Amino acid sequence: MARSLTVPRPPPAVTAAIVRFGPLVLLGAAVVALVAAEFSTLREIKAVTAVPEGGTTSGGAHHGYALAVVALAALPMGFGAFRGESRPAALALVVLGVVALAIVLIIDLPSLNETGLIGRTYDLAEAHPSTGFWLELAGAIALTASGLLLLRGQMQLARERSQERERKRAAVRES
Repeated sequence: MARSLTVPRPPPAVTAAIVRFGPLVLLGAAVVALVAAEFSTLREIKAVTAVPEGGTTSGGAHHGYALAVVALAALPMGFGAFRGESRPAALALVVLGVVALAIVLIIDLPSLNETGLIGRTYDLAEAHPSTGFWLELAGAIALTASGLLLLRGQMQLARERSQERERKRAAVRES
């Protein structure tokens, strides 16, 4: 006889804390990942087994530290969306996340396999994405997700406030 496997549910307070602070933690991780990606190696060009001089490219050098600017702009927006319960700030986070994704996918992704002058100099040179690319991709996705979660929470809060006002109006009409 097979037993059913049940996973215990966390207490409601823990679930509420995760729902409340999860997007903020995700936002912090996204900002750290985007800034770290700017100083990490985006692409590495290997000629057989060695990386020749000039064979590494950092993210910041490739796209002018644009992701660091996006990450720094996300901080006050995150504060406004979380603490100030601002829907426009949450929407701005979503837009900043989409901008970061566009930088990663439109500017960085197409150049990951380009070997350039090193490829013309060495026949067996190959370019590969490095940790910086994966950091910036994860950071951009996390920033977008954080903004969407905060926006969803703000919309839900606005809906609850509207329903509460409607209940109060109905109570006033009845009395």
